Amino acid sequence: MNEQTTGGTATAEAPAGEEYAQTLRWWDGFTISLSIPAALFIGMGYAIGAVGGWVTLALLATVAIIACLQNFIYSELAGMFPRIVGGIAAYANEAWRGRSTIPGPIAAFGYWFAWSSSLAIYGIQIGSLVQAQWFPDQTWTISTGLAEVGFPHMVGLIVLVLGWVLNILGMRIAMWLMYITGAIVLIPIIVFAAASFFSDQWSVSNLEWALTDSGFGGGQTWIAWMFVLAWSVYGVEAVSSFTPEFKRPVSDTRRALRIAGIFVIFVYILVPLGVGGLADRQDVINNPVTFYSGLFDKLLPGSGVIVTLCLIAGLMLLMMMTTADGGRVLQGSAESGLTIRQLGELNRFGMPARAMTFDLVLNIFLILFIGEALAVITAGIMGYILCHILALSGFILLRIDRPNAPRPITLGMGWIYIAAVLVVVDVTVWVVGMANANITGYGGPREIFIAIGVLLISLVLYAIRRVVQDKQPFVWRNPRTAEELAEVEAPARELADRGEDAVIADRDAPIPAAHQPELITEGETR
Repeated sequence: MNEQTTGGTATAEAPAGEEYAQTLRWWDGFTISLSIPAALFIGMGYAIGAVGGWVTLALLATVAIIACLQNFIYSELAGMFPRIVGGIAAYANEAWRGRSTIPGPIAAFGYWFAWSSSLAIYGIQIGSLVQAQWFPDQTWTISTGLAEVGFPHMVGLIVLVLGWVLNILGMRIAMWLMYITGAIVLIPIIVFAAASFFSDQWSVSNLEWALTDSGFGGGQTWIAWMFVLAWSVYGVEAVSSFTPEFKRPVSDTRRALRIAGIFVIFVYILVPLGVGGLADRQDVINNPVTFYSGLFDKLLPGSGVIVTLCLIAGLMLLMMMTTADGGRVLQGSAESGLTIRQLGELNRFGMPARAMTFDLVLNIFLILFIGEALAVITAGIMGYILCHILALSGFILLRIDRPNAPRPITLGMGWIYIAAVLVVVDVTVWVVGMANANITGYGGPREIFIAIGVLLISLVLYAIRRVVQDKQPFVWRNPRTAEELAEVEAPARELADRGEDAVIADRDAPIPAAHQPELITEGETR
């Protein structure tokens, strides 16, 4: 157990990730990342209907390239903290805690709320697909006092509980379902990606450049849609949340993050190109999600039901990954002292069951009492992009504050400048996107207030954890002591010294002498 000392009182801090079984390999991480292309089929239709096929293609390519670059940067951070649970939110906290304690809980809750609150929407979307394909007459609704719920909501509740059960029973069971659904998701990806090359149904005339159709300026519209689309594409970083569970944390995490990042670039270019050239824009406007069934019939007559099954499988994969990822981030936050300690427990299967159950309860409430919950999803985007801003800037801060820390995966110096550019881009998307959410129809001032409320709650829970539960004074800065720093760096140093997980460096970036593996004799600290 770590001993964290402040103001003369020590509090025990659970060793991050120590109880997670190391059973995953890099291809498991890549399978987890397949849920992100599944999310493409949810937002792409709305974008094509609003701004046209060419603009949607350019937007998705842009955010995919940004997401890939961010994944490369996060691979270095994952190598530095291979046993810390919580992914990029945890990295942000580790980088910022010596300068301010505020970014840590904000990053953690901003990240968690964005992922976890989306479960309700995915569940309702599965219900809508099931209703449209097999139960079109099930149009009944009942009132819960705050919202009207019907057949899609009931189906959403069923798949929500199913995903929760499979996750709390252990990662291996969840992974087998992810293998199956991931393979199914590849079917529409491959078919639509190949359409522009092999189908005589595909036409460049269907692609339109309609950036100003919303009545707003082109620049505002571009950034507003980047704000919405980035939420799903950036999610390819979720692989980092599973770093403590990889058998070889350095090489497996590096491969999973980078291959996933490169994969989404191809998917987010070829699939929008294929879909945009096949679809009539008015059809997309009328049916922004279910129009894919008609496109599949164009390519393979009589096969429309296949794409419905694929979309359902993709959404199930996305829900499985979201539950697993969100639960780990919340549990890791409790381990790190950023929120109430009750959420930090693992069950007998080594899963963060309490955190996942908290997710389940939240989303049952959203389905029954909020309905579509788009306001909550939009609010989540704000916190999620803010988490990326804190993590990317944290990469820069760690290079400044801990230049001699062991880095089993070491990026070249040029990546510091790339990270700085990405911070500027993300800040711009964050600010302009929030200010112009009405352009996309995804939100407005109410959503901003919801997001601010969630982030403020994170600070309240952090204060309760520190002052009430840990009986420590609230501090604005919480730098690690030399002993704590040595203990935090020990796993990365050990991995750097291991032959089977040797130091990995980019060819254009020789590892500085200060970063070379070395043993620390008893009593020494960095």
